[in-house]
Amino acid sequence: MANRDLHEKVGSVSFEQLFASIDPPARVRPGTIAKGAAEATYKRGSLLAKNAAGKLILLGSDVDATGTYSGTGDGSTKKFSVIDGGDPTSALTEVKVDGTAVTAYSYNPVTGEIVFDTAPANSKTIAIKYTTGGGNADCVLAEDVTVGTTNDENVPVYVTGDFNIDALIVAEDYTITQADKDTLRTKGILLGTVQSV
Repeated sequence: MANRDLHEKVGSVSFEQLFASIDPPARVRPGTIAKGAAEATYKRGSLLAKNAAGKLILLGSDVDATGTYSGTGDGSTKKFSVIDGGDPTSALTEVKVDGTAVTAYSYNPVTGEIVFDTAPANSKTIAIKYTTGGGNADCVLAEDVTVGTTNDENVPVYVTGDFNIDALIVAEDYTITQADKDTLRTKGILLGTVQSV
């Protein structure tokens, strides 16, 4: 029987850097990633946002997408639907009635409905500019997934936990903002860093 050096290195462990700490504990819940125009693979640790339609997208994706809506007032209708490709738009950037900017309205990004305080007069044009992307920071993807172009994909997501901000994946050229951090904190997701040893 050969002698064995009990001090030899028999293996090593490399630690995943996704979590900054174990408090608060990470909790997993189901989520739905929206189908896209092209097949896309999302990696574990992707920071996801919830868009106006309630589907998950990569945080910072599609933030520059814009569109327009036009309509005509009839003197009595106050509510109009601002829809882009079947989905409600995320935010309105400009609202004009008869060429004049107005602010006396409310907008619900979940339903895509704008409600004017006063109905636009008969035959007055309504011109609206909006953004479709971005969404609000919401959760962290728990495992790799590929999402196609035909169906939305049900996925496991972390809805609480303390995550290493340097390990999170967001859209290219997007930087996590203080507003994103504040939104995530209200949901129970903290962003920290991992101390090197």
